[in-house]
Parts: sequence; C-alpha cells; structure tokens
Amino acid sequence: MTARASADLLIDRERLSTLLGRQVRTTRLRFKPGLSTSAVLLTAGQDDPGWIQVSHPGHTDKLRKAVELAGERGQQVHVLQDGELTLAHGTIDTDPRLQKGLDALRPVHASVSEAVAAGRLSVLRYNPQRRLVLRRDVTAGDPLVLRVTAEKQVGVHASLRDLAAAGVPVVEPVRDDVRRRSRRVTVWPWFGQGDLATVDASVVETAGPAAGAALARLHGSAVAAEPVLDTVVALSRQVWDVVDLDPGAGERLHALTAAVAERIGSGRWATGHVHGDFSADQVLVGRDHEDPVRLTDFDRSGRARLAGDLGSFAAAELLAGSREGDQAWPGVDALPLTRAMLAGYTQAGGAGQPLTDPDLRTWVARALLTRVTEPFRAADPDWLAGIHRRLDQVQAVLG
Repeated sequence: MTARASADLLIDRERLSTLLGRQVRTTRLRFKPGLSTSAVLLTAGQDDPGWIQVSHPGHTDKLRKAVELAGERGQQVHVLQDGELTLAHGTIDTDPRLQKGLDALRPVHASVSEAVAAGRLSVLRYNPQRRLVLRRDVTAGDPLVLRVTAEKQVGVHASLRDLAAAGVPVVEPVRDDVRRRSRRVTVWPWFGQGDLATVDASVVETAGPAAGAALARLHGSAVAAEPVLDTVVALSRQVWDVVDLDPGAGERLHALTAAVAERIGSGRWATGHVHGDFSADQVLVGRDHEDPVRLTDFDRSGRARLAGDLGSFAAAELLAGSREGDQAWPGVDALPLTRAMLAGYTQAGGAGQPLTDPDLRTWVARALLTRVTEPFRAADPDWLAGIHRRLDQVQAVLG
C-alpha cells in the first residue's frame, strides 16, 4: 500500500460511492502521507456537506475519538473497512474537532445538518476539522454569519476593532449569547451585495479602486501585528508536500521555488500590516446605504512584505480567468479587477508601491506557487496534470 492510498480512495468517486452505497464525491482534501486523508463529503442531491477521513493501519486513534465524541452526544459516526484502510464519515454535527464549538449552537440549532436541510441555515464554507461558516436568516433584518472553528478565536474582536479605529474598512463581529457560550464561535453581521469577484462588472469601476484604497489603509496602519511565516520558508515546506504526492512534480516545484526565492531575496520590499490572503473574494461590496467596500477574513493577517497582498490578488484573478493551455502572463491590463484595485491603491498612497511589472510578476508567481496543490485538494481525478499546468503557469509568469 502506498503512502498516498488514503487520498487515492477519496479521489476515486466510483470506488468511494460503491463503498458508501450512494453517489458521492469529495473536495478540500487534507493529506498526511502514510497516515490519513480527510475531506468534505458531498452527496448528490443534498445541500448539507459532511466529513470523511480515511486512515492507514495503526493511525485510527482519531477515528475512535470521533466515534466517542459523537456517542457522548447521541450521534453516529459511520466506520467501515476497505482492505487495510479504515474509513469514518458523518454529518457536520459529528465533525470531531468542531464539536466544542457546535455545542454552543445546539441550544438554538440542535442539528446543523437538519437546519441546513430545512433552509434555516446555509453553509457558506466548510473545511473539515478546521472551520465552518454558516448563514443564518433572521425574521427581521439582514442575515447573520456564524463562524465555528476548531481553535479558540482569540483576539478577533480586539484586532478588528483596532483596524477599524485606524480607518480600515472591516467587518467586525457582534456581541452575542452564542459567543459568550464558546470562544470557538463568533457571530458577524451581513454586509453588502456580494464580493468583488462575483458582483456585476458595472460595480467594479467604483468598488475596485475602493478595494485598493482599503488595502492601502491597512498597509499604512500602525496597528500591531505578529510577523507571519517567511515567504521563502513557507514555499520550501510545500515542496516536501508535493514530493510526497509525486516526485517529478516536487522536483519542478523545488526549482521554481528557488527561482522565486532568489528574486524575492534580491529585491527591496516594504513591510507592514498585510491581509495575508488578499483576493477579490475577500472584498465585500456595499449596497447603496453602506460603505463602498469592507475587507474580511483576516485569519492570515500579520506583518510581512506588502507586495504579497498585491501579488495574491492578481494571481487569484489570473487563475479565475485561465483556460487550459493559456499559461502566458497577460499583463495587468488584461486583469480588470487587479487594474482597478492597483489604481485605487496607488492613488491612496499605498506603501507597497511603486511596483514594476517584473516585481508584480515575482509576487504573482509566489502566490501561484502557494496554490499549486489545489487540483489535488479539489480531488480532481486529473490532479497531477493540473499541478503541472499550475507549474507551467508559474514558469510563464516568471518569464
């Protein structure tokens, strides 16, 4: 049995569907070579996702814990064998690392899965054993957003309050009874008409520059922030993850990582308070009576090189518009969201500017490298070719 056997099972839709007795597929794989792979489990015709984990022999202790936690709450986790592999799966309610946070919701929603099926809750984002984001409709007024995490959400209120006081347009959590029951749950107000990646193109003319101005205020703020993991170190760690998937792809990634690291190391870059995962879908666009934009999702925020935020924004737009075989760097003029954002950023005196085209391409390449395993994590049956296409794109962007 290979070290990748647990992941291979979750990627094989036909085999997995036969084992579970219904049409299923997985996404958001998290792979630990030779140990286990966990993922979101999606069932055809159902709105509520679940979780699944496949473990190698000798590494089933976490599955036993999941069964135990569910049993304490009158729930059931399903366990079955496929040769030497052990599978466990269940509804969101039985996610073992989210149980403590979900306990705080149970006085209102005894079962998240049942509430989703009934339309009382909607799943906005789910990363098994890490994070669950829900939309909750209320009788009067805008919906609320509930964020449940495996780890305690320490300092979230204070850090966003400080950023707002510094003039950065952010969405701040609200005080709520659920929050008082658990530090693993935060409640957020609904804001806007959608994110910058999905709103009508007619809105981009004003919202794009507003997003750039908001980022400039973040980059120029004096709000204290912890240093984030060094860019080169983070990329180097990823090389070994890819080597475990495929040595050939890992070798290519190693060479491209070295090329990007050399470019970053030879440049002089302004540092400051960064978003850490900046893209158009992290920019909420306001309605007529609201602020033009607000920034959201500061999980990776900290102190780092400012150009990283500009590169990640452009990389996300590049990936969203890429077609198979179209790997060339199109230039900023071909990326309307990035062009509008950079215009607003420059006009607002963003501290990460001036950034030449080669500079931007360096940081776009860096951002693309951080996302090179996405085809695998999405359980794409053709994931290896997808990774190589991503690597081709990085090579083209570097020039």
